[in-house]
Order: sequence, then structure tokens, then C-alpha cells
Amino acid sequence: MKRRYTLAVLATLCALALNVDARAHEFSAKGVSVAHPWARATPKGAKVGAAYLEIKTDEKTADRLIGAKSSVAGKVEIHTHIHEGDVMKMRRIDGIDVKAGASHVLKPSGDHVMLMDLKQPLKEGDLLKITLIFEKAGEIDVDATVEPMGAKGPHGMSHQPGHEGMDHSKMDHGKPASEHKH
Repeated sequence: MKRRYTLAVLATLCALALNVDARAHEFSAKGVSVAHPWARATPKGAKVGAAYLEIKTDEKTADRLIGAKSSVAGKVEIHTHIHEGDVMKMRRIDGIDVKAGASHVLKPSGDHVMLMDLKQPLKEGDLLKITLIFEKAGEIDVDATVEPMGAKGPHGMSHQPGHEGMDHSKMDHGKPASEHKH
């Protein structure tokens, strides 16, 4: 009996710890939630990086991500990838609309937050502070976990199956938005 009680207490504590961890990776304001923000570590000397996350809205709220800022970067923009023939191009966009009750995932080879003129490398295990700017919800401060350089998602999760073998050598990062490579 004592053993079952101990196991039950341990299971409850684990469940609570997991629940706290899940909430610690979700940030909300005025009907908009940002879940699991993350970034890839960058090599020493890199001047650009990218952050990814999921934006969710409640059933009564539609909003638009219109900008971002971070103290680790001289400039932060919202970017997307487009395919033109066999070349993938990255372009700055003015914003990302999220309909009421919907979700939009920013992910590698898709929409993302571009961090340019990095003041220091993004190091695996660090927390990266980013302020996301929404049209209606205003500013939402998030802490993005910095994952390993080859990560495909936060904490080993992947939001993008099928792109593991993608050839980034054919990527055109586009002018005039910025002069960057990654």
C-alpha cells in the first residue's frame, strides 16, 4: 500500500512538473497565445539567426503579427520562404494574419522571425528574449529556447517532416530586404 501511495505521489508530481513546463513555454495577451518559441544555435561569428514559434488565437480573436524586436539583434524582421523554380528564396513580409480560433506555425523553411546583426552567437541552452508585436494584442514578450544547430523543432519536436535533406545551397536570400546568409 505504501509503495502504491509513493508511486501515485511521484506520478502526480511528474504531471504537475510537465504542466508547469508547458505553461512556461506559452505566453498570452488579449486572446493571442505564443507557444514553444525556439531558435537554432548559431556558429561563432554568425550575424543572422532565426526564431520559430506557434501563434494561436481564441475563438473570438483575429490578429496580425506585425513586427518583433530583440536586444540580441540589431534588426528583427518577419520573413517567409517562396519557391521559384528550383530555388528557395527568403523574403521580408509585412505581417502574418491569424484568423479567430486558428493557429499559425512559424517553422524552418517557412515563416520565421529573422534576427539580423546578431551581437553575439545564439548558444544552445540559452533563453533568447524576443518581443513580438501584434496589431491588436500589442507586445508579447517571449523566452525562446536555443536548440542545437540542426534542430527541426523545439525540444526535439519537428513541425516540418520531410525537409531533413533539403539543399540550402540553392537558397536565394533576396535583395533588397537584407544581405544575410544562414
